[in-house]
Amino acid sequence: MTTTKESATSSKRTRSEMITPHKLTVTILIKNYCLYRESDEFKSMDDEVLRCRYRRDFCVLILRLLQSPDLPLAELRNLLTSKKYVIPNTLIDSFDESLLNLNNMGIGQLLDIVDSLNKIMTFSENTLSENKSFLINNNNAIAKSSIVGYYLRRFIIHFDKLTFSEAVGVYEAFQRYYEEWKKNSKFLNTQEVNLEDWSNDREQWSRRQAELFIATQAALLANNEGKALSPPELQKRISSILKSNPDLSGAHFLSYLNYLRVDEFTGAIDSLLHCFDRNVDPDVKYFNDEKSKRHRFAALNLAILHYHFGHTKGPSIDPCGMPELNMSEEALASLKESIKISQEANDNVCLQHALSWLYRLTTVNEDKLIIHCILKSSELSLSYTASLGLQTFGQYGCLHTGRTYAIFETLAKSDMINCQHNYKDLTSNNYAMKSSLWQLYGKTEMSSLWSQLLLYLNIDCTTPSKAFYGEGFCLAVCNIASHLLIQGDYNLMNCVLSFAKQRFPTEPNSHIWMLCENLCVFSQAMHHEKWVEAESAAQKIMVIDKWEGYLKLAEVYFYKQDYIEADNCINSLLNQYENDNTYKFNDRYYYIRAKILKAEIQFASSYPDSVPAGIITILNNCLIEAQTSQLDYQSALIHLHIAHIMLMLGLTSQALRILDRCLIQILGHGGCFDRARATLLYVKCLVADSHKCESSDRRTIILNSAQLLEKVKIDFEKVEAYSRVKDVLYLQAQLYHSINMKPERNKCSLEFRLLDEEHSSKNVCMLVKYL
Repeated sequence: MTTTKESATSSKRTRSEMITPHKLTVTILIKNYCLYRESDEFKSMDDEVLRCRYRRDFCVLILRLLQSPDLPLAELRNLLTSKKYVIPNTLIDSFDESLLNLNNMGIGQLLDIVDSLNKIMTFSENTLSENKSFLINNNNAIAKSSIVGYYLRRFIIHFDKLTFSEAVGVYEAFQRYYEEWKKNSKFLNTQEVNLEDWSNDREQWSRRQAELFIATQAALLANNEGKALSPPELQKRISSILKSNPDLSGAHFLSYLNYLRVDEFTGAIDSLLHCFDRNVDPDVKYFNDEKSKRHRFAALNLAILHYHFGHTKGPSIDPCGMPELNMSEEALASLKESIKISQEANDNVCLQHALSWLYRLTTVNEDKLIIHCILKSSELSLSYTASLGLQTFGQYGCLHTGRTYAIFETLAKSDMINCQHNYKDLTSNNYAMKSSLWQLYGKTEMSSLWSQLLLYLNIDCTTPSKAFYGEGFCLAVCNIASHLLIQGDYNLMNCVLSFAKQRFPTEPNSHIWMLCENLCVFSQAMHHEKWVEAESAAQKIMVIDKWEGYLKLAEVYFYKQDYIEADNCINSLLNQYENDNTYKFNDRYYYIRAKILKAEIQFASSYPDSVPAGIITILNNCLIEAQTSQLDYQSALIHLHIAHIMLMLGLTSQALRILDRCLIQILGHGGCFDRARATLLYVKCLVADSHKCESSDRRTIILNSAQLLEKVKIDFEKVEAYSRVKDVLYLQAQLYHSINMKPERNKCSLEFRLLDEEHSSKNVCMLVKYL
């Protein structure tokens, strides 16, 4: 009984493979080419290179025609006469004559053409290997196991199953197809058709063509989304495929992936459910295990869908006191259902995939879940899941103050697995993670190096299918742009960002370069003292990265001297970190930066009337946090702020000793702005401490300090921080004046006046209150 139903189902699916006029025309073209290769003209051709090119171009053309959707006859003829393919005129003329004869001579001619196909395909692969000499002397032989042979055999089988009335229908469809070309041939545009581009509007798709299209687009979405069709265009193609192949579940899954690109929840969930519905054939009896497998993977994909849209946590309150959107635990519920069904079926593979998502959806025993997933995946030879688990464990160790060497050893193990199995996406993500770690630990040059190594991964890939342009690649490009930003190379930075925009125009990767672009706009606006533009950029950053946005907004208010608003933004972030245990906010990087900014606000709002009593304690506690987390660059910045406070308190010797601990780190790994700030503070400390020296030594120190300020001025000019440049010129003029070097003093004064005419300062307390 089951066999009968299965045969009925296969017959039903076979009938869906329609014989269209396009397929019939391609078949006639193949037949005429085989006859042309047997002709005396082809055999007596003296130019062996041209003969080889004829064969090569025709084979490539036929391959493209078999893979592409149905074309109108006019476009097919344009391909034959295009410059891209060198097709002999004799073949084109015989092809036109065959089409004309078929159109004029009726259904009998069609039957004769189909019968003649067997004559050019009488040899199997084994027969050909045994009769190589015959194959050499008979150019029209086509192996049944070849691509063309497989196509012709399918064509013959489908045609033989047609009734006479259906065969007449095929012939009449061909007549309409041919007459339409003859009627419009004088007015048709001879523009060439690009078969690599699937954008042509075609209604008839065979199942094989649809499956090839789906596989091609899915691979592009995974590896090189920029080369895939745009979301509206791809959805239009999918709808066209589903008209010809309504039972093709892969088309619904591609539609699901396409909806995820534009974050459309309704369309995504409908397509996902349709995908698994189409996998169920009511005419076929399945075993319980097969049903269970389908159900558990359906639940797992549903959990991934809810995770993508953020349906992972309960209702919460944002730092401003406003209730956020209610998010049910739908992702976790779907995942638990998948785990339950997998346990009942003893499916360890599905369980491991579910486990790799479980530690993303919960914070309970997260480290134990990751370790168990890695060990079990290695035991089951699930190398991809094991490598992904190692990368996640490295990220977990970074967020939970793990040992730096242990984190990099974990990522090295993931690298070994990726190299063994050629996982391009995981290799890219691993490099991007190493770059981010070096950036976090304050080693910007090492971070830039790993980003460049990631970009070099695709240089050896001569074909686009082997290259990978995913999230890791986008992160590397944006990291290079950030590195150029802190070095003051704004033109190169804009070029790199333009490349990222062009390569990743759609979500979710577009969020990466959007964040980077707004951070660059914010930094430039702050250097130019354009507070409105900087505040606008901070608001945009908040949409993508909430806590980074709060920090940037607080920084704007701080330099505007609106200390109350700045303090409110910082307190929002600190309260979230210290009090809210339900939100997964364990990144100390934000916390340390917020504490540093809070100390700056307290100092600037009180000085010169007083210095807050507990400000050194705040910075020392923050320094312990940074050293525990091994954030070396943040530790150096904290030392810088402590030295600045010491200078303001008149403890110049202590300030210089503290600067000795942090200057090497900042000068070696900081950007132009931070290097200039640190050097400026060092000069101020030297000059302030020089009163202890004799007059001749003090003059030498002041002269050296004034000359050292030239480097500070150059760094500030490079990042276009003109208000800081004026501060340096003012200090230089004062130093030259104190040692009676009037020409140098006057030169600095003139530069100050000219610069002040072009760029007026909005914060006149910068040199005294701010680092």
